[in-house]
Amino acid sequence: MTLRAGIVGCGGISRSHATAYANLKDVELVALCDIQPEALNARAEEYAVSNRYTEFQEMFKKERLDVVSVCTHAPLHAPVAIAAAEAGINVLSEKPLSTDLENADRMVTACKEAGVRLAVSHQYRFTPLFRHAKEWIESGRIGEFRSIREVGKGREAGFELMEMGVHYFDEMDFFMDGIEWVHAQATYRGHSVGVEDIMHSSELCKTDRRDNGMVAGDIMMIHLGGKRGASGLVELYCRDPLQGWMMGPHILGREGQLMIKPNPQTGVDEMWHCPFDVSFAAHTPQWKRILLPEEVFVIDGRSWSSRHSIWSVRDMIDAIRENRQPELGGSNALTSLECVSAVYESHFTKARAYLPLEDRRHPLIKRLNG
Repeated sequence: MTLRAGIVGCGGISRSHATAYANLKDVELVALCDIQPEALNARAEEYAVSNRYTEFQEMFKKERLDVVSVCTHAPLHAPVAIAAAEAGINVLSEKPLSTDLENADRMVTACKEAGVRLAVSHQYRFTPLFRHAKEWIESGRIGEFRSIREVGKGREAGFELMEMGVHYFDEMDFFMDGIEWVHAQATYRGHSVGVEDIMHSSELCKTDRRDNGMVAGDIMMIHLGGKRGASGLVELYCRDPLQGWMMGPHILGREGQLMIKPNPQTGVDEMWHCPFDVSFAAHTPQWKRILLPEEVFVIDGRSWSSRHSIWSVRDMIDAIRENRQPELGGSNALTSLECVSAVYESHFTKARAYLPLEDRRHPLIKRLNG
C-alpha cells in the first residue's frame, strides 16, 4: 500500500522531509502547504507536487493523508499537529516539538485521543554510526560508560538551546538510556541571567529567522545525569563560524573514547575510536576511524551517509506500516523539550531539575508574569 504524505511549512527543513518521502518506497508526497505562495510554489515545483494550499485546515479537509510533516516555525507546531490529529492524520513534527511543555502536552493528548501517532524528528539517533556507537557502549567496548559531551554550533545559547540543544538532549537520552536530571548555568553578557535578560529569540539572535519563542542567555553550561549513572555535558556559546561545525558526541568510557563528527571537508559523519580514556593531541596517535559497510547506509537503493531527516521519517513510515508507535512517539517525544525547560528551571533555582517536570508552564514566561 502506498502511503500519502503532506508537508506544512515550505522553508529550508521541508526540503529534507520532501526528499525523504520522495526516496522511500511506496510513499507519495501529494500535498504541500505554506502561507507564503512563493515558498509553497518553489518547493512544489521542485518535487512535482500539484496539490498546494495556503491554509493547513483546508489541506487536511481535502486531502486523504496518512502522515504529515510539520515544518513550520515552532510556535505553530501545536495548532498544526492538533488539527492534523483531529483529521486522523499521523504527525511527524520538526524539532523542537513546541516552544513550551503545555502545548507539547496538548499535542500528545490530541494525537492519543485521535488514535494517531505523534513523533518528533530527531534523526541523529537513527543513523548507523549513532546505532553502532550505542552497540559499542552496551557491549563494553569502551569499558564503563562515563560521559558524553556536545559543543554547539556557535550561536547564542538561548537560541541554540531550542535549535540544536534539543538534538543533543535526544542523543544523550539515547546513549544514557534516559535522562534523570538537569543542572545548568546561564550567563548573558558576562553576568548570570536574570528575569531582565529574558527576551524573544529574534532579539537574542540576529542571524537566524526561526521563531524559538522566549529565550535567555548567550552562554550555557548544562550538566545531565543519566538513569544508569553516566553524565552528559552540553556547552553552548558564540563561536567564530570559521572554526567550523563541530557538532557531534564525544563519548568517554573507562577503557576508551568514541567520537562522531562531520568531516570538515565533506560534511559526512565519521566515527573515531581511541583505546584510552585520556588522549593528548599527537602524543596519543591511536585514534582510528571506524568504517561501517556501505550497505548499512542504504535505504531503498540509495546511500544516506549524513544525518538526513530520512532516518526519522523512515521510522514513522515503518511505525504506520507495522502498527506500532514510532521510537520517538508519545511521551518519548517530550524528553528533549522537557530538558529545555529544565535548563531554565535549574538556572533560576540553582538546583537540579528532575524529569519529568511537575510544573509544565514555560519557566521564563512564568517568571516574567511574576
